[in-house]
Amino acid sequence: MLDNLQSASDAPTTSSRTLRSIAWNYAGYFYQIAINLGVTSYIVRRVSVAEYGLLLFVMSLSATLYLLDIGISSVLVQAYVEALASSDRSRPTDLLNTVFLALSALGSLGLLIISALAFLLPGPFNIPHQLVHEAFIIFILAALAIQVSFPSMAFEHLYQATHRFDRINQIQLICSTVQAALSILALAAGYGIVALALVQLVASTLRFVFFVAALPKTTLRAHFHLTRFNWNLLKPLISMSRWAFLNNISACLFDMFVWIILGSFGSMKAAALFGLASKAPKQLWNLVDRGAGVALPMMSNSFSQRNLGSLQATYLKTQKLIFGAVIPFVALGCMFARPLIQVWVGSQYLEAAVVMRWLLLAALSHAVTYSSDLLLYACAEVRKAAKIAFWSGALSIGGALILVSRFGAAGMAAALGLTQLTVNCTWFTVAACERSQISLTKLLSSLCEGLGLPLCLLAAEIVLVRSFSSRLSPLGLLLAATVSGAVYLAFWGAHTALPLYRGQLLGDAQ
Repeated sequence: MLDNLQSASDAPTTSSRTLRSIAWNYAGYFYQIAINLGVTSYIVRRVSVAEYGLLLFVMSLSATLYLLDIGISSVLVQAYVEALASSDRSRPTDLLNTVFLALSALGSLGLLIISALAFLLPGPFNIPHQLVHEAFIIFILAALAIQVSFPSMAFEHLYQATHRFDRINQIQLICSTVQAALSILALAAGYGIVALALVQLVASTLRFVFFVAALPKTTLRAHFHLTRFNWNLLKPLISMSRWAFLNNISACLFDMFVWIILGSFGSMKAAALFGLASKAPKQLWNLVDRGAGVALPMMSNSFSQRNLGSLQATYLKTQKLIFGAVIPFVALGCMFARPLIQVWVGSQYLEAAVVMRWLLLAALSHAVTYSSDLLLYACAEVRKAAKIAFWSGALSIGGALILVSRFGAAGMAAALGLTQLTVNCTWFTVAACERSQISLTKLLSSLCEGLGLPLCLLAAEIVLVRSFSSRLSPLGLLLAATVSGAVYLAFWGAHTALPLYRGQLLGDAQ
């Protein structure tokens, strides 16, 4: 009886804790978007295009070296959960400090790689001669940031394991605010991109310090002691992480090749245009991941129970919801990319509008294939999903090598967009339909069902706004596009998404 009472009393606590964690995650995420967009708008107006491209190039290239964590970060939360549930009270502390030291060593490897690149400059990269000295300093600062950021993961994943997403986001909010304020102050005082790189290092260091300082008040089961290293805890962790490491290698090498190609066969201006144009599509990409990821356990459960009907229904509903939600962002973004760029970062970056359109098409492809990718993972077809992703990435890189030297950032974006649309959409969709035994005709009819009126409304809105485009300023066009998107989403939500959601609830109840 006591156990039953305990379980009943824990249910609301668990539910409220989950809702609070979700709320903190989205609050931190949208705050981060607002900060990034606002600070970017300020920065690009105070540094040259080549300088901004150099900063993006170095920071993006160094970020790809996070693959050096050998997949540990992908399985660390599970390991912490097991350690916290263990009867051995010292195990969480031993695991924390073991992982901290291991990640510190891996961070040192990243530091050495980036530092070596700094001493080889300009190397194969098309860095303007007058910026080589600044590039050297920025590479060193980026290397130091890697050294600080790697061990921070040991604390962040412990906080995740103890459901302290509130603490993670509180720290992130503070550090983002400090970084934004220092960046603005540095530029206002007349300092350049080297100061911005230094500010990023300061923010990373501050984040690490906050993680360490908050540990005693976050969990009482783990303590920070540099002398507590246990190889027997690290060895199984490395063994579990090998598949995650292979997946990380594929993703990070793709990003690395993108930036190496831009820096070697393009220019720092091309890097600036590509990095700037990718910000909005990347946020759309992330929103799809955060919103649709909940379908994976549902598909996995249907597959494990051999419930083909439930698997098909979840796949079709997820595909339909993602497609309907993403369409206005892609359509309006492509139609009004130019005024968006002009209002956001100024006329000197108007060439980024073409790049953004291609990258929005790549984001649309990601949205269309995301539920298919989830289905393959749920049905234990990881090898097939990885094969498709590998060949799609390889073809994208091949296309980029052909187009970037002639068309710059637009060529890179076109290679990514065209490959994602032709290879990813087709291959992933066909593979998912075969695995779930759904015909392509049924999938297409399901996607179109309930979208006719919302799409007609969106098309009418675009025509209406375009007809008045000559009378509207860039800001007016942007506001009109925003209102059009909001009207579509409201109509689509009431006409399609909400009935679909209610149908899901009724199905669960039955």
